[in-house]
Amino acid sequence: MFDLVKWGILLKVLPWVGLFAIAKAGMHWLHWEPWAFSALTGSLFSAVTFVIALILSGTLSDYRACEGMPSQIANALESIYDLDRIIATKYPDYQPQPLQQALAQIGRSLLDWLTADKEFAIVDEAIDRLNPILAALLVMDSNNAGIVTYLHAEQAKIRMVSRQMRNNRDTDFLGAAYVLLWLFLGSSILALLLIGAERFSENLTVSTLLFTLFVYLLFLVEDLDNPFEYDGKSSVDVGLAPLEKVCAKLGVPMASR
Repeated sequence: MFDLVKWGILLKVLPWVGLFAIAKAGMHWLHWEPWAFSALTGSLFSAVTFVIALILSGTLSDYRACEGMPSQIANALESIYDLDRIIATKYPDYQPQPLQQALAQIGRSLLDWLTADKEFAIVDEAIDRLNPILAALLVMDSNNAGIVTYLHAEQAKIRMVSRQMRNNRDTDFLGAAYVLLWLFLGSSILALLLIGAERFSENLTVSTLLFTLFVYLLFLVEDLDNPFEYDGKSSVDVGLAPLEKVCAKLGVPMASR
């Protein structure tokens, strides 16, 4: 209930709400409220609500697509790890540690890239380290060709999903849509400042609540637009718990995170 991460967006909005309330009180004191609420201003607020809802819907769709990416990588790493142990059981001369260490390095590099602001190149390098290990496994016994093919497919899945995460992290989903959003939002805030009413307390309360709603949704859209931020400021980053659990299983030390 009182998790600061959950309330992070509201805490960022509150200073702006305070400034708006002061500006609204100043406009009233200076008698700079020439407008009255009408169907025309109502249509403006309806348009703002529609634009925000449309952009928020698209952003939520992209966010949900990103939400399962850490689990996909975790499942691939765990599948390779399980098969590595099965091979070690079947072939007593096989050493499973090199492949396990390579998987641990992939998990470590992903966590370092996401949470420690490292370059993505460390992820590609870690994934490429699987190649000589798979080649050695294929040479050991030609009957393992199907196993190596499966492991290579899981490697390709890890590479594809991690690069999708990079693209989602480096690219805004919305881009030019923010221009339209800011235009309508600015217009609605100006209208809220200029609209007067017989009872100032009622006018101030409703205007402040509408301002809070609009600005909160704007911050939420911007937060959802980068689901892999992990800078301590975001409230809706994609959870890394599945990836962290697999990394712990592979022996990734906590300090590397």
